[in-house]
Amino acid sequence: MSQRGWSERVEKQVVKLTVRESYGEAMKTYQELVGLALEQTTAWERSQERGRKLREARQTAAKQAWALPKSQVIIPGQPLTTDKFGVAMDGVLVYILGEGWKEAKVGCVFTYDQQRKWCPQTKEWVEVVKATQQSYVAHLGEPEPFAKLLSAEAERRGYDQAGQRVCLGDGAKWIWNLSSLCFPTAQEIVDWYHAVEHVWTAGQLGYGSEAAALQRWVKRRKDELWLGHVQTVVDEINALAQTNETQATALQTEAGYFLTNTRRMQYQEFREGGYPLGSGMVESGCKQLVTMRMKGPGMRWSRSGAENMLALRAEYLSDRWDEAWQLTLAV
Repeated sequence: MSQRGWSERVEKQVVKLTVRESYGEAMKTYQELVGLALEQTTAWERSQERGRKLREARQTAAKQAWALPKSQVIIPGQPLTTDKFGVAMDGVLVYILGEGWKEAKVGCVFTYDQQRKWCPQTKEWVEVVKATQQSYVAHLGEPEPFAKLLSAEAERRGYDQAGQRVCLGDGAKWIWNLSSLCFPTAQEIVDWYHAVEHVWTAGQLGYGSEAAALQRWVKRRKDELWLGHVQTVVDEINALAQTNETQATALQTEAGYFLTNTRRMQYQEFREGGYPLGSGMVESGCKQLVTMRMKGPGMRWSRSGAENMLALRAEYLSDRWDEAWQLTLAV
């Protein structure tokens, strides 16, 4: 059987190989498995064509869903499930030929719940919130098409019937804009680890190379933040700005980050409510979707090539390859 005359079953597996590995590695794997050489151009053409069809099918479905009335506003008496659903958003850079580094937006829809975990440090069982059943969408470009894709994915997963809903992000303005647009009933939470990074940034601006003083200051601010005392953190950063003229503007910017996100940083309240505090699920998604496949040495992508691969990777990592493949056949 010639490569141009592949059966659907063979083509499905070849495209899957190119989604998992670089085209060169996919060729090697194919030859090792079936003993036949694989033309890289042919494999590329097939994966690009299937990726284009899949992307168009998902975008069409998302536009149709977006045009329908939304049911995410909680109505008194509306039946809700006991499920806990979350969404998380982040961005990751991809190199596009003729354009340079451009941001791909990645969204993750997931369920979560509290689980008991043994802590070897304290020798105690502790309650932790764990994300499960992650699925992904990705888009290279403006927020609006991405919002439609993520909203459709959340609706498809049953987000709008969930009893508890959360939206996690790193504090970027576009994330909260999309959150208020697509998920108005979600509890917004700034990822704990990003918040701590900003504490460190403020401390380093204020104390420079004074390591011991820096460590003490950061420890106190982290403790305050963990208890949800955001205004105290803001006041302490502003106090540093008043005594450090050269870094005052940068410190005031850091204080503004915490002030703007005060309601999204009530970490004690969120812990007591059983919410997740970290957006590791979408950061892992960024790494798996983009970094592991699309940012290898020397990799450069056309815009359409990157968009098509993102569509395929999102479905593959969402563990629904068979469903996605059927969409490429229907278009």
